[in-house]
Parts: sequence; C-alpha cells; structure tokens
Amino acid sequence: MPETMSNVLPPTMKDVAHAAGVARSTVSLALRNDRSIPVATRSRIFAAAEKLGYKTNPLVAALMSSLHARRVSNRHTVLAYVTSDPENAPWRNYRVFQEMREGAEQRANELGYRLEEFPMRTTGMTAPRFVQILRARGILGLLIAPLPWGERTIDLEMSEFAVVGTDMSVASPSIERVSNDHFQSAALAVEQCRALGYRRIGLVVSKNVSERLEHRWLSGFYLAQQNIPDAQRVRPLFPQKTSDIAHALPEWYKQENPDVVIMGEINPHGHYPLPPKVGMVSLSIEEPARGNLTGIFQDNRRIGAIALEHLVARLERCEFGTDDRGRLHLLAGRWEVGTTAPGRGVERQQLI
Repeated sequence: MPETMSNVLPPTMKDVAHAAGVARSTVSLALRNDRSIPVATRSRIFAAAEKLGYKTNPLVAALMSSLHARRVSNRHTVLAYVTSDPENAPWRNYRVFQEMREGAEQRANELGYRLEEFPMRTTGMTAPRFVQILRARGILGLLIAPLPWGERTIDLEMSEFAVVGTDMSVASPSIERVSNDHFQSAALAVEQCRALGYRRIGLVVSKNVSERLEHRWLSGFYLAQQNIPDAQRVRPLFPQKTSDIAHALPEWYKQENPDVVIMGEINPHGHYPLPPKVGMVSLSIEEPARGNLTGIFQDNRRIGAIALEHLVARLERCEFGTDDRGRLHLLAGRWEVGTTAPGRGVERQQLI
C-alpha cells in the first residue's frame, strides 16, 4: 500500500543533527541561537533544518527560551551601531539621526541587549581592521546608521554578521532597511493641504535628498496631483542641493504662485523668502519642532526601535550577510497640526 502523507513522521532534532553532522545537543543550542556554537555551524544547522522541513514546537521553544533567559539575565549582548560619518562632521549634528539612535538604544535595553557605537572613520581605521575589532569583541549584530549625505554605499564585509539599516541611505550592498514611508507621507501632506483649503500646492526638495530617498517624496506628490485640476497644479522646485533652495525660492514663487509649500525639511530657525500668506509644511518634523511646524511627523525613535527589533530577529534566525531581497520596512508618517499652515487666506506664524 502506498505511503500517505499522514503516515510520514515529521523530522526530528536527531534527523537534523545527522544531516548537519553534529550532535543533537549542538542542534538544540544552535536553534536557540546560543553564541557558544560557531556562526558557520549554526548556519549549517539552520540550512539542514529548513531542507528537512523541521519545525520546533512553539510552546516548548517558548518555555526553553524563558528558562534560558533567566540563566543569562545578567549578561548583555552588545550590538554594534555602525557609523561612517567623517570625524569633522559627526552624525550627532543631525537631530533626525540622534532620534533614530536613541529609539534603537532604548529598544535594545528593553530586549536585554546593549547598543554601542562603532565608528568606521576614526583615524587609521580600515574596513578589514574594523571587522577584526568586531570579531574580537564577539559582535554578531550590526545596526547601520544613516550614511553621510551624498553617500549610498558602505564598504564593509558583512558575511559574518546580522545586518539591518536605519533610513533609506544604504543602496549597496543590499541589506534589510527600516524607514519612513516617504511616498505615503507626501501623498498625505497634499491631502491635508487640500483639506485646509489650499489649492495651489507646491513641493520643494533638493535632488540630492530626493535621490537618497529613491524619489519617494516626489512620486507621492505626483500621484496626489492627479486628483488636482490641471490649472491648479504647481511645478515642483527641484534644485541640486538643499543649500540652493532659499536662493531659488523667489523666482519659483513668482512663476508658480503656490498658496502652500510642502518642503522636504524645514529649519525652524531658517529664513525662507515667502510671503506670510503662503503656508509652509514640512515632510520631516523633528521632535523639538512639534507644535510649531505643520506637516509630517516621521517618529524617528520608532524607526530606530523597529530596526533594532528586526536586527534581533535576524540574529535569532541566524540570518547573516546581505539580504538578497533587500527588504524594506516602512513606517507611515503622521500629520501634525502646527502654526505654519493655518489654512488658505490665513497668514502663518513666523518660524522659531
């Protein structure tokens, strides 16, 4: 009589051990991501388990993890926060990057880890030396900080590490990333501006920033424009650099006559040559500017926390190296009422 699926016994841990050429106890430790088992051995065991279709009993696994956690509760596993900004232009100059780091650090502490900065561009540092330091410290998880402006690649051998990036900046190599949903944010901003009575809605973003975000703000804006009559559509202002915006604004305003301007980012202390009757909306409100600027709150702390959660998950699954699918997780932006876009026909308050 032919063997049916119901008569086939599911693979056991012993079967996985035989396929991987290790002891059953080694498989048990590896499936709990025990650091005493070498990375290569863990990867081999996970591959064997996946090929055999081995599944752990989730109730037993949860119990064993709980018991194991109690035994190691006083041990903190260090995760690396990899920064690559030049020493003369530290990442801490950017509030958005600080918020992401702080959110990731808090979540790491909550999960029993410790996030420690490992700068790649200190004096005398090379990529091979950097990897040697990580190995010596027993580091397995890397959270990649946003790259410096104008950079899209990171020169780092990642095959031995679980890796996740914060923000959109790392285009190469392909890694898992967590970012704001810039497309959704731009579309939401246009929708809310329409609800406030604005009709001629302009977008201002530099090419450098737009390219870093894979043109998602621009795409969301263009899609939202499809619901606006042709006569009311405004051509975006798209200078090369953010520093070019203030100089280009007056001529663009004269030609397009927008009644509200959506900007990629607004410096609350900056000067923008626009009449007070023109509303101003930011697509990237940082925490100190909440309540003043009108626009999108990205919640950078939450982005950092989610990135940290995905990094821990990769460690638990023994997923090391680059991500061939380049998974991108997006957090929706949230509209926040402020004083810089009070509605059509109402003069906005000045920036801080």
